[in-house]
Amino acid sequence: MAKRFVLNAVLLALFLGACATERSQPLAIQDPPAGGFSFAVIGCLGYRPAHEPWFENLLTELNKTTLAFVVHVGDLGVPTSGSCTNELLARRLAQFQASANPLVYTPGDNEWTDCHEPNVKGGDPLERLAKVRSVFFHGDNNTFGQRTFALTRQSQSADPAFAKYRENVRWDLGGVTFVTLHVVGSNNGLGRTPEGDAEYRERNKANLAWLQQGFSHAKIRYSRAIVITQQANPFPEFPPFPGTPQNPSGFADLRVQLQKEATAFGKPVVLIHADSHFFRVDKPLGPRGVRDPTVIPALENFTRVETFGSPYHHWVHITADASDPNVFTIRPRIVAANLTQRQ
Repeated sequence: MAKRFVLNAVLLALFLGACATERSQPLAIQDPPAGGFSFAVIGCLGYRPAHEPWFENLLTELNKTTLAFVVHVGDLGVPTSGSCTNELLARRLAQFQASANPLVYTPGDNEWTDCHEPNVKGGDPLERLAKVRSVFFHGDNNTFGQRTFALTRQSQSADPAFAKYRENVRWDLGGVTFVTLHVVGSNNGLGRTPEGDAEYRERNKANLAWLQQGFSHAKIRYSRAIVITQQANPFPEFPPFPGTPQNPSGFADLRVQLQKEATAFGKPVVLIHADSHFFRVDKPLGPRGVRDPTVIPALENFTRVETFGSPYHHWVHITADASDPNVFTIRPRIVAANLTQRQ
């Protein structure tokens, strides 16, 4: 009897230990129930100290909403208000880790590209890039948040040239493939300094390779759609806030690759970004204002979604349902506590 009691106790201890080990691991991302799943998109927030309460209001609302995940498409603040400091990076990391939903982050230009004179005295963008990577993209391959799931990182590639690009990730859910690209504003870092141009060329090569691999992966999995997320608006010439096109453009290669891949894929492709601080959903790929019948029109299967940005602290709610011919339903979500007071 005593021996049986000891044996049972040992088995129970092993079982409990196994359970404890299992709970400590990230949950495998599960296929959603019929009807699809929802996720949130945010970015370009908390630009001023006065905006911090608004950012907290937004995070509180997201934490009260059951979502498959949240995507932050970059810009954790502005250089003149601390986005180039270790203190702000640490604060944002803590907020990401506290998220009730899994959270994926891709860097913006305000975290490193724009951390130079005169924005920041003695600023060094490449030093800041290294810091961003060491803070947000070291350690395991999981999302941020209280619930997590595993990500596939470009740094896991067999090609050693891509070993540093841990920020470029991919995951699949409900028949949709998701890909992040490290593409930032300020012309993607091209055209300011020789050192910056060298960094751009290396990162641009990695981004194009990761984009191509993402589409290949989606085809192999027979994904119903693919979603690409990045910080920069690669279509700065389009209103309502047209920028001054730069020559050479830091987005030219990306646009060519996007059009090529989206055409070959033939199923819904969504590019999500921030940067212009203007919520919009449109179809910008292809020529505009051209009536020549020999010119290929805008790609109908390609959709661009831009999220809100400071001073507007709201979010975009996207539902994905593989049984829907269009797959995605896109809605702006206004945080009531952050509504602009009108006279």
